[in-house]
Amino acid sequence: MKKSKNILSFVFIVLISFIFNITFVDAASCRIGISAPSNAVVGNTFKVTVNVSGGQPIGAWEYTLSYDSSKVRLNSGQLHIVDYGNGSKKSASYTYSFTALKSGAATFKAVNASVLDYASDNECLSSNSSATVNMKTQAEIEASYSRNNNLGSLSVEGTSLSPEFNSEITEYKATLPVDTTKAIIIATPEDRTASISGAGEIDVVDGINKVEITVTAQHGEKKVYTIDLTVEELDPIKVEVDNNEYSIVRKKGQVENIPVGFTETMVKIEGQDINAYKSSITKTTLVALKDSEGIVDLYIYNSANKTFKKFVQSKSDLVNLILLDGYEGKTPSDFNNVTFKYDNNEFKAYRLKGDTNKDYYIVYAQDMETGNSDFYIYDKNTKKFNLYPKALMEVKNNQLKYIILVAIVSISLIVLRILFKILGSIFISKDKKIRKYQKKIGKLKNELNEKEDKEDHTFDIEEIDDKPIIKQVDEKEYKVPKKTKKQKLKEIKEAKDKLDKTKTSYRRVSLEEDE
Repeated sequence: MKKSKNILSFVFIVLISFIFNITFVDAASCRIGISAPSNAVVGNTFKVTVNVSGGQPIGAWEYTLSYDSSKVRLNSGQLHIVDYGNGSKKSASYTYSFTALKSGAATFKAVNASVLDYASDNECLSSNSSATVNMKTQAEIEASYSRNNNLGSLSVEGTSLSPEFNSEITEYKATLPVDTTKAIIIATPEDRTASISGAGEIDVVDGINKVEITVTAQHGEKKVYTIDLTVEELDPIKVEVDNNEYSIVRKKGQVENIPVGFTETMVKIEGQDINAYKSSITKTTLVALKDSEGIVDLYIYNSANKTFKKFVQSKSDLVNLILLDGYEGKTPSDFNNVTFKYDNNEFKAYRLKGDTNKDYYIVYAQDMETGNSDFYIYDKNTKKFNLYPKALMEVKNNQLKYIILVAIVSISLIVLRILFKILGSIFISKDKKIRKYQKKIGKLKNELNEKEDKEDHTFDIEEIDDKPIIKQVDEKEYKVPKKTKKQKLKEIKEAKDKLDKTKTSYRRVSLEEDE
């Protein structure tokens, strides 16, 4: 009996030893694994990786990657691999690039595979896996997405919605008590694949706060739920701007993005202290107003006439401006008044008369860095402002005066020319008449001289008022022979006697006589 027990013990020990020996061999086993994405879009590329590994150094390995070439196309990678180890290498990886050609499943597997153990040169391949890629077109993928963009629940902590929540109703109202500054919106989607934005803890101010909760379905469709969340306010101050009613925001911390250069201050409006913002450079005071939709904006407050004008700022690398509603003075001459729209706000502007270019405006604005107000030219295409040259503005303002002056000078020159022409014609006419009469007198003189020559007379006679006038003849024309005094007296007497006999008649000549 004792002998039988010894035999059994020996057999048990041998079996245990055999088991441990087999375990050692398994530890040196090898495998080929393949990894790839589970899904791919038709037309896109994806990668497949083949990994050869072993528990001990691997000596040599070989495989061929198999796939369905009707569904995928090989872009890069060697399909048939034969490689060797170095005594320490336990793994090797090979990467392939494929393009999905059509919908369906593509399976990748290493065939004709073999892996040898480095130490024994024995075959050690014990596992050879495969990988499958499911390929779909983009349309097929999107068609499978959920289009459910409904809310499953909606509430505001501390208050109730009106009307009661229903996934098909998208507009609600709720009221919060005075001095509430934060509200918690609780919303969950009806479909867990949908996403939500706008819920959670939000800041609120006095008056109406418009809250939007957006639900986006997996497919991409959006649905917006709105809550007009009103924080009760004591004695709200209402003002009217451009025929719209606003309420004044009195408390601090309710305005985002306060303009650079403005600091908080307090102003009195209707006897109440109002939080405001003032610039020491531009001397501008801003007050926050809220419209019926709960939207808060800054307005320029004129304390003198109690008016408000929308604050519109244009900031660029070149200028930092406050747009003003037109020039306070007289419209520059040679310019037309036009309406200028910027950032959904209308302003008065100018454009040159007769100019058909509609891509620019001349606007009046204040530089926030210097406080100076001036004209600027706005280009609609580049959406930029540039300082309008004052010299050019002065030229345009004086253009009409210049034109008038040129016209006056031109007319004056024309009038003077006409006057000179008239005067010249008068003097020329008078001169012509004088020359005409002189010609008549000369002709008459010649006739008398000829007659006297025939009668042996040596003088010319011009009769004026029946009284003869004796005119001395130039010595060059006629030489008087030297005679004694007695001879001269005799000749004169003879001439008188002869005249009395002939009684020659002479007609009167006057310069006033015309043709």
